[in-house]
Amino acid sequence: MDFSRLESLQYELNATNSSATNLPSTLLELVVPGYSTISQVAFRLLGIDIGVLVTGWALIFGCRTAWRYTYDLVQGYLEEHYTSSIQIDDDDDLFDYVKAWLAGQQTKRPSRKLKAVTDYDDNNKKNEDNISDVHGIYKYELPIPRYEPSYGSDNEFQHNGRTFRVSRSSMKDDNRGNNLKESLEIFCYGQTTQPIKDLLLHIRSWKVKQETSMTSVYRPLSGGYWSRQSCRPSRPLQTVSLDQEQKDDIVEDINEFLHPATARWYAARGIPHRRGYLFHGPPGTGKTSLSFALAGVFGLQVYCVSLNDKDLTEPDLCSLFDDLPDRCIVLLEDIDSAGLKREEEPSSTEEKKEGETESETSKDVAKQTSKTETSGGISLSALLNVIDGAAAHEGHVLIMTTNTPETLDAALIRPGRVDLQVAFTLATRAQIHETFMRMYSATPEEQATGSRIPIKSRPVSKITDPETLEGMARRFAEQLPESTFSPAEVQGYLLTRKKDPQRALDDVVRWRDEVLEAKKKGKRLVGAQ
Repeated sequence: MDFSRLESLQYELNATNSSATNLPSTLLELVVPGYSTISQVAFRLLGIDIGVLVTGWALIFGCRTAWRYTYDLVQGYLEEHYTSSIQIDDDDDLFDYVKAWLAGQQTKRPSRKLKAVTDYDDNNKKNEDNISDVHGIYKYELPIPRYEPSYGSDNEFQHNGRTFRVSRSSMKDDNRGNNLKESLEIFCYGQTTQPIKDLLLHIRSWKVKQETSMTSVYRPLSGGYWSRQSCRPSRPLQTVSLDQEQKDDIVEDINEFLHPATARWYAARGIPHRRGYLFHGPPGTGKTSLSFALAGVFGLQVYCVSLNDKDLTEPDLCSLFDDLPDRCIVLLEDIDSAGLKREEEPSSTEEKKEGETESETSKDVAKQTSKTETSGGISLSALLNVIDGAAAHEGHVLIMTTNTPETLDAALIRPGRVDLQVAFTLATRAQIHETFMRMYSATPEEQATGSRIPIKSRPVSKITDPETLEGMARRFAEQLPESTFSPAEVQGYLLTRKKDPQRALDDVVRWRDEVLEAKKKGKRLVGAQ
């Protein structure tokens, strides 16, 4: 009996069954040219049926694609109906706070996309006591970077038992000259944004604790928006060389203005809720220092504007004042150097009374338009308009500083725009005495920790007795004439001898004579001290 045909049939059945479990060869040939040849060679040499492998890979790929599609579909539905989010733009203080807080958090899973940022402040504070070499030379090395969420990446983290997700993105902003505008968006599962609000309050409290006694300083950038330039330690008010009674009056006046009831009192009487101050006096007398000290006292941010900036336009100035927070200090430094033309004193009928309406203020601004000169891109009328025009911002404290108040236009400093003028004078005997005592007296922190500045090149002064120091301060003040040197000049001299009060007392006569001789000859430089 011939079994050859039976064996052939059995082989054909096996081949049929094999092809039934694999992808059709024709389809694979279309997708992978030369598949048939490759399959036969692999089968003869290795005994491997590539069709089985390709079929398995296709099944895995199909399952993965189906799972991903289903996952994205479900996630999209949840995000649309059961996810809340809050977006924070980079022109908001909270943007930097959130980034700094996130840098110290453990993410739910390690992120593969981060942005490295050099944080000089935090690293220097942590390592400032251990940065000197064997010779006592202080060397500040490059700090360790901190890591923030990168662009286009999603980072999940947990806080108080809840899972949050933060996404960072950027886009071009025409209002910023095509500069990038960044934003952070925080997500959480739920139909309310309250958990995110609680998180942001927590981050704000965390930042406030970090920046205790710190003052943020903002300056304008091109395009008419504010940018935080620095965050400096608040200057103690007692370090400002000004009559104590004057300082008390200013603090009391600002404190009353910032009281919540004051805003209601102004509104009830139709008075714009604004307060203006003019600090005037010779250079180096403490005008700017007092501005920053007041910001530290009341916990306010300082927004500095220079009218000499050639890139600053009138629309930018209006935009900057519109973006001011409700409570802050606006500092216009050296307003006299802006070159605004001084006009004749206004008549008594033009003076702004406390009950003057906004329309009357606008008319007064309009009268100045034809009589002003422009300095750079800012005219006097534009400046008056942003200070107290019909749509001017309210709630802030405006401080203008000048070395020559007599050159200012009368309309700029009339009541209603400048409510209190503070005169700064050259150093009096009392101020010289106070500066000497402040320079060489140990602070409460130094007394508690025993910290001192180690100057190895000369002996450190051992004079710590308050009575001895008081007598030295009195003799020092007697050697300097009143109303001749600015507080900055006296302080600059003492800084070169900051740990040796006896040397400062011994050298003061020579320094006094050199400076007076230089001033007499009209020189700006004096001989070596």
